[in-house]
Amino acid sequence: MRSLSFLRCQRPKPNRSLRRLARAYISDLRSDPRSPLYPYKPICFLDDEWKSLPLRDVRQATQNSKLFQFELPDDEALHLPVCACLLVKAPGAGEKGSDVVRPYTPVSEEGREGSFDLLVKVYEHGKASQYLHNLQPGQEVEFKHTSANVKVQYPFGKKSIIMLAGGTGITPMYQALQSIFKYDEHDNDLEVTLLYGNKTEEDIMLREELEALQKKFSNRFSVVHILSESGNEKWDGDTGFVDAEKIREYCPRPSDDMKVFVCGPPPMYDLLCGPREDDEVTGALKELGYGSGVVKF
Repeated sequence: MRSLSFLRCQRPKPNRSLRRLARAYISDLRSDPRSPLYPYKPICFLDDEWKSLPLRDVRQATQNSKLFQFELPDDEALHLPVCACLLVKAPGAGEKGSDVVRPYTPVSEEGREGSFDLLVKVYEHGKASQYLHNLQPGQEVEFKHTSANVKVQYPFGKKSIIMLAGGTGITPMYQALQSIFKYDEHDNDLEVTLLYGNKTEEDIMLREELEALQKKFSNRFSVVHILSESGNEKWDGDTGFVDAEKIREYCPRPSDDMKVFVCGPPPMYDLLCGPREDDEVTGALKELGYGSGVVKF
């Protein structure tokens, strides 16, 4: 008769793929507002202490922006709250060798395991963006996350969302869109209108991804591209700026069951809702009656 040690040595090895699949399935259930396991907020991989992560890959996204993929430990997901940003440290990039810290919003789905993506536009005098754009795969970058960086928490609890974005201001909008159309895929009452401003057609970020969402959810999601310097006779979209005129033309009228998200360069805030750091809503959105539901990213 064989001993129990024989049975022990015949024990099957754990199947990591199945375990990973089961963890992802449970995570989806816990994050889905329609699930009986909701509400559950997974703990973000990053906290308020700086943590170094290696750059895995980088590729050109537009003529002046790159997509950076940073590596996470196996089976780990970022689980950053939606909507929120990360803080990135650019060591020695400031005056007299001081560190520079800037916020960036990931554009990858928050539950993706093993990595996350940042979409970064390079600015001539942008200390943090210049630091990132000079990185090579394998180099490490320091990140952290604080609760102060959570501007508004998904689910948003409204039936209509207006998104007003300029340039890299598309990143928190896309972060929100991924959750909206993942967990509210069959909620036909939820409608989203995005007005997205750029200088030229070549500057449009995440264009293919936005068009794919619009095609799949055409009855609920509309995108209006607005160029201030089209310079292209073939451009058949709108021109000008994201302003009161465009809001009147393309957006639903104000209601209590609505939120308005704004993210873009400082002049855009000044025009639409007042400075980003001010809680008070002024400008075109207040004049048009949207003041009570505005979120400044």
